[in-house]
Amino acid sequence: MRTVIIAIIFIIFSQNLVANDKLYIEGNTLHYNTDLATVESNAEINWEDADLIHGILLENPDIKIIQLNSSGGLVKASQYISDLVIDFALDSLVSGECSSACVDIFLAGNRRVLERGSWLGFHKGSWSSVNIKNYYENNKVDKGWNNAFEFSSWLYEDTQKEILKQMKYMLERGVEADFIIQTLQADNEGMWYPRRKQLENAGVIRD
Repeated sequence: MRTVIIAIIFIIFSQNLVANDKLYIEGNTLHYNTDLATVESNAEINWEDADLIHGILLENPDIKIIQLNSSGGLVKASQYISDLVIDFALDSLVSGECSSACVDIFLAGNRRVLERGSWLGFHKGSWSSVNIKNYYENNKVDKGWNNAFEFSSWLYEDTQKEILKQMKYMLERGVEADFIIQTLQADNEGMWYPRRKQLENAGVIRD
């Protein structure tokens, strides 16, 4: 009975992996390319990917490298994947572009390689007024916000915590403080693509 259950779990996991064409294994490398998503709305870093990556790494202890190509996605999901990369002591490699939330995953690598002709893109965080309003309306009861001013006070403090958390993470990964400040000044509606020499000098690339 136990063997049957394990077999079913394996089949389900295998089917999920096939269905998620953003992920595939080649030798000792796990490729994570969100551009390969067949559905446009899935062409980003998300929690489904994070769960699958966790399972793949548990099932494949020979994986040593995660190869990335993504323009970003959900920040919390990318942070979870970053923790996995650190915990499994993987190297990271970018072939193409790794921007926004993808950069956190890249920085998690022990050895961090940017292929020639590839790019890392940075921008400061943003939250649209529509999404802020929706978050307030959906959470005001659970959070105990009696009015928009109480929500604004929470938002101000939470934003500072998130910025500090990101700065601490980048410092932990060996990135120079001056460079981190530059990423916080980057346009949130565009993308800053530093040159290779800047990335090397700042400790972002680490061969």
